[in-house]
Parts: sequence; structure tokens; C-alpha cells
Amino acid sequence: MPFGTVINSTEDAVAVILKILESAQHEIEFLSSPSFLSFAGTYDTTQSAKRFIEKDGVVRGIVPVSRANVEGVRMRLGIGEDLRHSDQLHELFMFVGDRKYSISTINIGIQEYTRDTPFTALWSESPAYAEFLLASFESAWAEAVPAAERIQELLEHGG
Repeated sequence: MPFGTVINSTEDAVAVILKILESAQHEIEFLSSPSFLSFAGTYDTTQSAKRFIEKDGVVRGIVPVSRANVEGVRMRLGIGEDLRHSDQLHELFMFVGDRKYSISTINIGIQEYTRDTPFTALWSESPAYAEFLLASFESAWAEAVPAAERIQELLEHGG
């Protein structure tokens, strides 16, 4: 495959995510807005992630956790995803499998993802590009807080 393929729809992006979940053997890392995570969940990505984890795969993700998405986050924690909260990354989206397969984008100003949301992403099977994305992920991961802590904070402070 050449360096990358441009993806121009949210549905195609979800198809790539499902392909990565099927292809990866060991690990998945992702950054997502709550809206995109919810949108992707309507296409069986949660069940695919569960199957991946059941085969001893590890899924780590960063997503802003708020009252609006707390139930979805709890469900993902329940299937074994290791999630962290950050308010800093709402414009970014990346999904990386086995340090090789990836899809990523920067989505300026998108509040709600639907089938018709204008969307452009880069899908790549370049390990070098995946490592570039993972460097950003690891930096964000180190600064993010565990989702369970954020959920507890929301419960205690009504946030």
C-alpha cells in the first residue's frame, strides 16, 4: 500500500476502524471526541473491541468524559478498555493498531458526527507514521486522568 489513503466519510472511517480491529493482534490506541466515539459505536465497534480484548488484545483510549457520555464510557470500561479523560484533545482523532495500521484526522469545529458530517482522514499502514501518532498519544496519555477517576469526580461534584 502507498503511504496513505484519504478517507472522505465518517462511515468509511468506521469501516477502517473495524478493519484495524480485525487486523491487529496485540494493541489498539485511540484518541476520540465523545461524539465520534458514540457515532462509531453504532457500527459495532464496541463489540469488535470486546472480541479483540477477549483474544488478549489491549485497547487504550483517550476521550473527554462528561455527564453526557459517562454511560458509554462505563460500558467501554466494562468490556476491558483502558480509558483516560482529557479536555485537551477534542479536535483530534486517531486510531492505531499494532504500531502499524492507523487512521487519523484533525476535525476543526465539528461538534456532532453523523453519516453526513464532512470528514477527511488519512488511513495508513506505515509503521513510521503509526509511531509518529503514538508519540503524540503517549504524551497525551501521560497527562490524562483515568476515566474512572473522572467519573468519580463528576459524581462528587455534579460536573
